[in-house]
Amino acid sequence: MAETDPFFANSQPPGWTKDELTKFIETANRNAWATYVHLPEYAKRLNVVHLLFKTAGENLTNSPDWFTGFFLLKSHSHYLAATRLATSCQIPETYMVLRGCLESALYGFYLHKHPASRVVWLSRHNDEASKKQVRREFQIGTMLDEVKGIDTSLANVLEQLYDQTIDYGAHPNERALSAHLRRQDGDDFVQFNYHYLDDNPLALQLALKTCLRVGIDCLKLFRLVYQERFDLLGLTQQIAGVSQGL
Repeated sequence: MAETDPFFANSQPPGWTKDELTKFIETANRNAWATYVHLPEYAKRLNVVHLLFKTAGENLTNSPDWFTGFFLLKSHSHYLAATRLATSCQIPETYMVLRGCLESALYGFYLHKHPASRVVWLSRHNDEASKKQVRREFQIGTMLDEVKGIDTSLANVLEQLYDQTIDYGAHPNERALSAHLRRQDGDDFVQFNYHYLDDNPLALQLALKTCLRVGIDCLKLFRLVYQERFDLLGLTQQIAGVSQGL
């Protein structure tokens, strides 16, 4: 859209950064630019994982596992959103979206293994009984157990990553809050500030690394569904390459 809409011919729309919301968005955007410039190795790897997702999603034509493909696309979308948040230094929010990335991949794999459960999943909003049935069947532990039946090592990593997302922001846990608080002591006051955009370099690099690990391991999970296509497209080899050192 940016290439064809004349509105985007200007660098900024009229009034941009003149209010508090667009000031915040602009600061977040500039943080993303700074991450790209100062952490180029992360930026390069994040792009590689994006392209792996993109290639996989564009090559599902005539697959008998077409339904799981929807979840591959959704997982990719979550990955991109998490990457945008992380590079912008919105650290706890990154983990909330990474949890969604993992859940989309786990749902997709589970429904590949249990195609009859598609009807259960699709019927969630029919009535209260249907909603309860979905809640009973589609539990993270249950879906991880399905992965363990195929690849115990991958399942353990996915479980570790899932727990990490919850610890660092997917739930309002102590660590997700306290890590981004700053205390200031005065003569007669104590003030706490919460950093919406956290410039802590260690927190930023951990978030970027977690984006990479979650994206890669979700791709590994989808490979269990689309192994032949991943192998033919060279994705299996590329996933192994981008995984090095993580």
